[in-house]
Amino acid sequence: MYRLHGFYTQNSLKALYVLEELGVDFEFHYVDLFKGEHRGEAFRRMTPVGKVPVLEHDGSYLFESGAICRYLANAERSPLYPADPKQRAQVDQWLDFFANHIGRWLTTLYFERLLKPQAGLGPTNEPACEEAERFAHQQLKMLERSLEGSEYLANNALSIADLFGFALAEQIWELEFPVDDYPRVKAWLERIAARDCVARARARLAAAM
Repeated sequence: MYRLHGFYTQNSLKALYVLEELGVDFEFHYVDLFKGEHRGEAFRRMTPVGKVPVLEHDGSYLFESGAICRYLANAERSPLYPADPKQRAQVDQWLDFFANHIGRWLTTLYFERLLKPQAGLGPTNEPACEEAERFAHQQLKMLERSLEGSEYLANNALSIADLFGFALAEQIWELEFPVDDYPRVKAWLERIAARDCVARARARLAAAM
């Protein structure tokens, strides 16, 4: 059985969405970051980086959300991560795009606009927010063009890239980031949000908190 150690973070949600979409049997262990549980010796034995999520399977541990999502789909021989090398590369490029580009800027905005005020971590860095907004809009334009003629990111089929990317892009809603100029992106977000795996993942996380 799979066991996912995670918290209420976008990275943990990536893995939760994939696990729920795969329909596999798994347990979710809530790691309370506010209580410093990720700094404890037991957690450090699972991962040298001390961050969530961590996937436990067959006595071994795997960290980094992208690696976890790939492993899960591979282990289950799922078309969410296709076997064909070219199709797989199409999925990989969107995983990298969201992790290194648009996800980075939306996460910066989320931290500066929402988390810092809530946690009392000091004033919002407005220049950082302006930079993040500028790059996020640039990359949303790219995403909008890429979705022309396709409902999904890669190979015109649902893949781990959609679930991974959605976990990062859904921050748009809490940020009230304007997306009306990107109707295909908006439709893609709504399409993935409507999947049963998203509701199940959120319910499982809420029950564990």
